[in-house]
Amino acid sequence: MDLICRQCSSRFRAAVPEPLVQPVKVVCPACGKQMVLRPAGGPARQDAARPTMPKKAAARRAVIADEPRKFRNFLGEELRELGFDVTFFDSGEGALEFIRSSRAELVILNVYLKGSLGVEISEEIKADGALSKTRVVLIGALFRANRFRANPTNLYGADEYIEEQIPSQELRQIIGKLFPDITTEHPAELESVEHDEARRLARLILSDIVIYNTEKVDRGIRAGTFLDELKDEIAEGRDYYESRVPAKVRQKSDFFMETLNQFVQMKREELDRPASGSS
Repeated sequence: MDLICRQCSSRFRAAVPEPLVQPVKVVCPACGKQMVLRPAGGPARQDAARPTMPKKAAARRAVIADEPRKFRNFLGEELRELGFDVTFFDSGEGALEFIRSSRAELVILNVYLKGSLGVEISEEIKADGALSKTRVVLIGALFRANRFRANPTNLYGADEYIEEQIPSQELRQIIGKLFPDITTEHPAELESVEHDEARRLARLILSDIVIYNTEKVDRGIRAGTFLDELKDEIAEGRDYYESRVPAKVRQKSDFFMETLNQFVQMKREELDRPASGSS
């Protein structure tokens, strides 16, 4: 039962059976005031708490359009814990119509969604004035971003872009930014949060470099001159990274160069794979 303390006006919930059949003593957790609840029709008491009808907050509606898989289930579970009513779509068919009719507040779309591409649905949502409050998050895959024509968070109007297998903590941070009134507390130390944000920023900067310089990237990977080929772009990205990441984080770990080196190594392994397989 939801109650309001007559002494300090705090609202609190008490484990009281309803309807009341006999007097029950409760204690306000805020000020310690003891109160007695009595069955309807019983003698009035000045110190009795006022029972209030529980306010049922309307759950925010979220739509996840993605292929059935563990990652989609993970997203759904996280959003439900944050108070969202989640509806799944396996493809783009019917998703946009449902989003419009339900006025979904959050839409998470796989970029390469079957039926209608996620980026196309994102554009439709952002062009619809009736959906101005709808927040759109695109799901992509790190290092496959060069298949985009441009940065998805710019061209397609999406509010956020997440990578597959995003950690729970990072996902909750993103939802908290999109919906500041939602409590997204997750047990983590501040230092860990700052490091996660730095890693993510480094990956997004790399994605931008790859997206807008596909020929240079390919040439640099094949010739082993990636850092020289893209030195201007990397320097620009480095400046932006350092302007956004606290010095104490940069002094401990260079996530920017770490991300670049991981990317180069992965692309080199991809190039070497066919040759090793044919021998």
